[in-house]
Amino acid sequence: MQELKLRLVGKKILVWLTFEKEVEVETKEGNYISIDVNENNVTLSIFEGFKLKELRRYETGLGRIVVNYSLRRKKITKGNSTKDELVKKKLSRLREKERKIDVLRKSVKRITDLARSLNGKVIVGKFSLRAKENMEGDKNARLRHRIHQWSVIKFTELLKAQPIDVEELSEAYTSSINPFDGEKLKKRRQVVEKIVKVFNPYLMTGTAHEGGGIKIFKVNARYLESGKAMLERDSIAPLNLAKKVDGRVVVFPSTSPNELRVTVYDTLRGVPVAELKARKSYATGKHYVRESFR
Repeated sequence: MQELKLRLVGKKILVWLTFEKEVEVETKEGNYISIDVNENNVTLSIFEGFKLKELRRYETGLGRIVVNYSLRRKKITKGNSTKDELVKKKLSRLREKERKIDVLRKSVKRITDLARSLNGKVIVGKFSLRAKENMEGDKNARLRHRIHQWSVIKFTELLKAQPIDVEELSEAYTSSINPFDGEKLKKRRQVVEKIVKVFNPYLMTGTAHEGGGIKIFKVNARYLESGKAMLERDSIAPLNLAKKVDGRVVVFPSTSPNELRVTVYDTLRGVPVAELKARKSYATGKHYVRESFR
């Protein structure tokens, strides 16, 4: 037994008993799933037989959840003491932690199922006290750092509790190196950043199917230019993490600097909703961005 938890609910005491069980996990050489936890998504590079099979991105929206709850708390407490009974009651109804953990658990379940189907080793970036690079600049830096800190630590904790092989690896320089040629990326050489609004039947509710409403899924697409290549920003770190743990992995033929493709998934439903593409035009020699919807 690992730990005992007690909780007082009214006149009753609830008891949780947590047990640990050792599980033997087999992994197949060359099969890796490397993960980078970002403010609003979890991005994966999936390798099979040392070759990149897919770049996958699960939209978690954790950053937006934290910011929205922060605004709600500010509105509730404005001009009022936190000791006020009505204020305390309103604050107690906020379920920020439960909502964030629910999103992370669903993300972990998707990754666990994927790792077990491939018999793959999971590589996750080890959290550093240094603030995460390339986060959105329109939010308070301290708040954004706290979002990333909590997300990575909790995500890794949940992931390591699963029956899969997990290795933590330093994230140092994984976001500043081009995974295709090993050259250092130039900071702030960002070319495209936009919000992609996706209309997708996978995300429609029962009412929407009957014509009573439309479900829109928003994706923040961000790209960096590096010499002759254009890279989707959140995909750089997981590609470099995999190359760090095993130099034999190859980022071809699934994607290339001339055509970088990232499949975006809805975390809650586990379905693909869009494919982000950065392509090079052979006619002009310039890159352009396109989003195709499934």
